Amino acid sequence: MSRGLWPGLICLTGLWACDSSPTASPHPNVVLVVVDTLRMDHTNLGGYSRPTTPFLAELTANGATSLTQVRAAAPWTKPSVASLFTGLAPGAHGVVEHPDRLHSDHRTLAETYQAAGYQTAGFQTNVLLSSVFGYDQGFDSYNEDHLATHDRSTGAELNTAVATWLDEDRDGGEPFFLYVHHFEPHFEYLRSGDEWGGTYDGQLTGAEKMNQLIAVTDQMEAADVAFLVDRYDAEVRYQDQLLAELWASFGQRGLQENTIFVVTSDHGEEFKDHGQLSHQYTLYDELVRVPLIVLGPELELYSAIGAYQSLTNLGANLLEWSSLEHDFPGTAYDRELGEDPVVSSSVCWDSKGQKVLRHSIISGGFKLICTEGFGASEDTIELYHLSSDRREQKNMVDTIPQLARSFQEELIAVLAEQKAQGPSAMDPEAFTPTEETLKRMSELGYL
Repeated sequence: MSRGLWPGLICLTGLWACDSSPTASPHPNVVLVVVDTLRMDHTNLGGYSRPTTPFLAELTANGATSLTQVRAAAPWTKPSVASLFTGLAPGAHGVVEHPDRLHSDHRTLAETYQAAGYQTAGFQTNVLLSSVFGYDQGFDSYNEDHLATHDRSTGAELNTAVATWLDEDRDGGEPFFLYVHHFEPHFEYLRSGDEWGGTYDGQLTGAEKMNQLIAVTDQMEAADVAFLVDRYDAEVRYQDQLLAELWASFGQRGLQENTIFVVTSDHGEEFKDHGQLSHQYTLYDELVRVPLIVLGPELELYSAIGAYQSLTNLGANLLEWSSLEHDFPGTAYDRELGEDPVVSSSVCWDSKGQKVLRHSIISGGFKLICTEGFGASEDTIELYHLSSDRREQKNMVDTIPQLARSFQEELIAVLAEQKAQGPSAMDPEAFTPTEETLKRMSELGYL
């Protein structure tokens, strides 16, 4: 990866101020915001008709870069964020099921910044990212005092905690790396969808837990799904407001001019696009295609905006944009040699409750999904042409079987390479979750 990309700054009226002071740090501050459960096509960056993300749209209209074809490593939080933190695929870092803990021998992005002299702090609201699971590794401080519950929103509290840290705990003599994980778009959708003008007199109240909804998915009609979509979109709109407030807090403290601000998501959400609700169950784009917005230096990423990219590579790129020498795993988004295959993986459960292992690969504009069954589940292969079939409804595996076999061979090779990468093949460390952790996981439908 090329070095020294930082010297040029984007000058944006109201969003960015150029600092020519000789005392400015040669290394920028880095703020990485992950919005839980934000699917790309329900943002105004993904062509959505509803004004769900006006702030993010404003950022991109004024110079921020939006990479539009980014895929997460997995369709749910724990393995996706573990990949983001380590630069490793799920098969390498080993966090693939709910009880798994990130192994302490894995080097994290926070540790890498810490070793480079950065002050590191994490602020998060998802119980699956608790320190008990190892996600605090490398952070000087890790705030998890505002974990979301089934019926309680905590995003505003989290923003306040970040602002307090900036005022009271930040060391002004060194740059900082902040990780901020907002939970709001995740179910339960606490905000009414009435702002979209729809009416609903069906069976749902909006107070159901996700496992309750999943149990009646097959009985849901189009109006029921539309009701949930309205509430989800209202959550996304509220989260966009939280992002605007968060970014403004840096401006109020004169910190925007030397800060890289990145917004992305760990995964999306399904609304019966392929017959199910929630997430974790499949690898279709409603679950793995996520936004990635970068506000910062002139990164020369324009050739990569529409290219298929993996979110797993973000850590290496952040270090690169920070002008830090590093050997963190990952591929540059601004490379000129074409696209690498983009792979996602997850341990999932099929519609009959059978455990399955799913992998997908995007290569040459096609997407192959392989499902490996355990027990009664059968192995399946699906092949979609993404540009002509964005909703992945036309399985072409029988139409062009030779191409499907070629991609399957490529997928097998990539998975083997991923598993051999870095300190891979480690078993997750053994631990015993606290009763409070188990209670929170159960409330949110994880257990």
